[in-house]
This record gives sequence, C-alpha cells and structure tokens, in this order.
Amino acid sequence: MGTSRIVCDERGGVAVMVGLAAAMLGAAVAVALDYSSLSSKRVALQKAADSAALAAVRELAVANTTDSQVLSAARTIVVSALRHEQRLKYTMQPEILDNRRAVRVVVAGTIENWFGKLSSQFSSVSVSAKARLYGSTRLCVLTLDTDAASATHLEKNARLAASECSVYSDSRSTQGLAAQDAAVLKAERICTVGGYSAGIGNISPAPTTDCPSYSDPLAARPAPPSSTLCDFTKLVIEYSRTLAPGTYCGGLQISNGAQVSLPPGTYVISGGPLTVNGGAALKGENVGFYMKGDLATFDFGPDSTISLSAPKSGPMAGLLFFEDRAAPLLRTFRIKSGNARRLLGTFYLSRGRLLIDTNASVADQSAYTVIVARQLKLTANPNLVMNAMYSSSDVPVPEGLGPNGSAIMLTQ
Repeated sequence: MGTSRIVCDERGGVAVMVGLAAAMLGAAVAVALDYSSLSSKRVALQKAADSAALAAVRELAVANTTDSQVLSAARTIVVSALRHEQRLKYTMQPEILDNRRAVRVVVAGTIENWFGKLSSQFSSVSVSAKARLYGSTRLCVLTLDTDAASATHLEKNARLAASECSVYSDSRSTQGLAAQDAAVLKAERICTVGGYSAGIGNISPAPTTDCPSYSDPLAARPAPPSSTLCDFTKLVIEYSRTLAPGTYCGGLQISNGAQVSLPPGTYVISGGPLTVNGGAALKGENVGFYMKGDLATFDFGPDSTISLSAPKSGPMAGLLFFEDRAAPLLRTFRIKSGNARRLLGTFYLSRGRLLIDTNASVADQSAYTVIVARQLKLTANPNLVMNAMYSSSDVPVPEGLGPNGSAIMLTQ
C-alpha cells in the first residue's frame, strides 16, 4: 500500500508539473503573439501617421487651402490606412505648426491582447509623424509616371535649363530620371522619388533621391467645359486667316505656309490632332487648348512657327494645354518646331508623353513655362528653357506649381 501511494504521488506530481509546463508554454506563446501583434500594429500606425502628415502638408502647399481642409486630409488618410486593422482601436490628432509650414499627426492605439485576462487585456501604443514645407521650389517640370524608367529622359545633345526652378520625377524606378550621351540637365533643384541614370556632367546639381511622392498638383482642377456640337469639322487651313474659339471636331490641320491667328479663348480639339507643318505659323494670345478624346494630340512640325500664351482667367487660366483625363496612356505630343520660342503657360498632359525633338531653342522667350506630363523626353539637339519670371507676366501660374510649389519632407 505504501509503495502504491508513492507511485500515485509521483504520478500526480508529474501531472502537476506537466500542467504547469503546458500553462507556461501557453503563456509564452500568448506573450509572443502579443509582442508580434503589438509590433505589427505599431508599424501600421507609423505608416498611417507618415502618410497622413505628408498628405496634409501637400494641402498646405496649395494656395487658399483652409486649415479644416488640411486636417481633414490627414484624417482621411489615417482612416483609409487602418481600415483593415483588426483588434485595434485608435484615436488621432493632427496639428498645424510653424505658421502653416508643418503638420504633426499623432496616432494612439489600444490593442486587444491574445493573453487576455492573464495579464493586461489591452496594450497601448502611440506614434507621431511630422512633415514640413521647405521653401519654395518653384516647380516647373513634373513627370507623373510612378513606375517607368526614364519618365524624365534626355538623350543625344538635348539641353534642359531650369536655373530658377525645380525638376521633379515621381517615378519610383531606380532610373526614373535619365540623361544619356551628351545631354545636359541643369536646374535649381532636381528631385526623384526613385533613382537616376546619368554620366559625369550630365546632371547638375546631383539629384536628390528617395524624395517623397509628389502627386498631381492639378488633379482637382476641373476640365474646361466643352460641347458635343462641332463648330468646325476636319478643318484644313492652307491660307492665312483668323480662327475663333470653339470645338474643332476631327482635329485641326494648318499647313502650306498659312499664318493663323487665334483670338483669346478656349479651343477644344476633339477626335483628331492639332497639326502645324509645311512652313505654317500658329500664334495666339491668352488661348488654351483642351485636347478632348482618344485622338486629340498635337504635332508641331520642324518648319512650323508656334507662339502662344495661356488665358489670364476662366477655366483654362494659366493652362496652354489640358489633356483629357480619360485619354489612353502615353499618347505622344510632339514639338519638332524650329521656332517655338514663346510658350507662356502650363502644359498639363497627365496621361501623355511630351516629346521635344528639334535642333532649336524651345520656350526661351517665355516669361515662364511649366510642364506637368506623364513622361517627358528630349532628343536630338533641343534647348528647352524653363524660365521662372512669374512676376513679369499677368498669366497666372496654376496652384501647386511655379512659386506655389514647395519641397515636402518628413522630419520626425
């Protein structure tokens, strides 16, 4: 009997020890799960705070944006970023700082533990992010393609001079900005979200890499109103005349040495290209072109003369060209002209590729020129001059561009 009791006691002790070990193992697993979950949630909160701070500061960079719009942008980003996070309750507090030059976003969360009632039922975590505007970048070239190599591309003997403004590539590619052969890019500041490809002396100053994404500053700009009715259809001009604002269905072709003048207004090019060649000239003050539909591009031939300034007011204020946002990606808009020296205003080609292929100076006689395009390519021997004499012209610079642009960086 005594021996039997000893055996039972030993078995009972072993069972207790096994039970305690199992409990300890379960607790260790639960603690590990809690730690992993806490780390994962912290990362998610930090990413949300970073994105919200950057988005809010971009709103600050846009003229006439109210404080409530800035703070609302931050809240919207956090809600969107954390919408799929489970077992997380959070609060957020965005704050505008430094005389509207910076935004701080604090996100605090409580996370339900796997360990439950054996320890604290919830863990707390708090993160913050601060982003700010650094001066005025006077943004004059922005390529919007976020994935392409050579979204901004110079080759052969091309020149791009932007001594008083900034060139920005939004491509995440390691070669999102490229200058090859004897091409030269010089600007006040050069920034790329990804990387760049260039030889010695191709680019000056050296680009800043890993820049924050610079979303389309004109994305909220409404397209100009346009009619489905045609004022002109497949118009071909081979003699000098003055045209009128309106809708040009089937495109507009100017050739045979015709000298065409454009009174102020909006010219809707629909269902075909705007073509100027054969020694023809196209000149207009305070005019804007809305390139509507799949086939509306422009092609300025080598022997053409182009002299244009954008409207001072109305839906196309500051815009020379506005591409239809529903157009196919990467249609080509060509400037081959040997005499396109006055292009005062903004090229807004959010879907298209602007190709400058000439042996002459382009835009050098403009008070200012701004290019916002999906891609930009310079080839042959052009000298594209991006002047930034904004105060010398009464043509307004669209919000978010020119003197209204700023460098945006996370600082915390």
